[in-house]
Amino acid sequence: MSFRVGDRVECNWQNRGINFRGTIVSINGNTYDIKFDDGDFEASVPLDRLRPASSNEKNPSQLGSWPGSASPRSWPSSSYEANLDGDISQNSEAYRKWKEGDSKLSSEDANKPLYETSGVELSTPAFLQNWRAKAIFGIVMPLWGMAPYISYPVWILFFSPLRILEGLVRLLVGGPATTPNIQFDVWVFGSGGADQRAEPTVWGDWWGFGDGGTAGYLPSLEGFLLLFLYSYFWLNIFTPNFRPLRIIFLGLCFLYIMALSHAYIPEGWTHYS
Repeated sequence: MSFRVGDRVECNWQNRGINFRGTIVSINGNTYDIKFDDGDFEASVPLDRLRPASSNEKNPSQLGSWPGSASPRSWPSSSYEANLDGDISQNSEAYRKWKEGDSKLSSEDANKPLYETSGVELSTPAFLQNWRAKAIFGIVMPLWGMAPYISYPVWILFFSPLRILEGLVRLLVGGPATTPNIQFDVWVFGSGGADQRAEPTVWGDWWGFGDGGTAGYLPSLEGFLLLFLYSYFWLNIFTPNFRPLRIIFLGLCFLYIMALSHAYIPEGWTHYS
């Protein structure tokens, strides 16, 4: 048995065991391209999945299971449109959802990142996910830190662990820790009775209006990059997933600066040690 272009057929759609009626629109050797009555299209259908249509009428209904096939996927159990003969219409919304897959997510899945609901293993590293938001945050925080006077809360609360992080590295590689820190550089926290820092470092310098005043911080190119990366990775603690151990560690750094640095600062953690 063979078919010609324009013949009406019933097709075992995607070899799923369910028939739909359509018309042959082209022939490619031993396979056929089918345009279904519902407007769908399937290419390269082999002959064993086709049979002549029982009539030339454009019946938009499902035509039942293909002989000898496995049981078809169940239709939706609610909210469907039926013809007078009881078939579910291919024009119905229920049919579209069943055939194409419902695009609506459950309330639980809607709150998950897309990669968790797609079923595809994600290969993008966590620090690159939501990178635009992290990059914007990484730019805003250094700019705020450069503003005169109103930047004090940023340096007190947000950037204060930077000196501790560098200090921990300096314990291994040697050398003084000079990352900007308003408590160590301007307010002279810690023991030793040292003076305020007056010289710039590779990261930039504190500046002010008049002698002895400090209004803000002017980072160098390296300093701006440092503040950007710190801000970027700080937000990475919360996006895409919250990492409590990291925020606890930064909290301990802040606690040390505010409460314990009066008693002890390791040598090399300040510019004057």
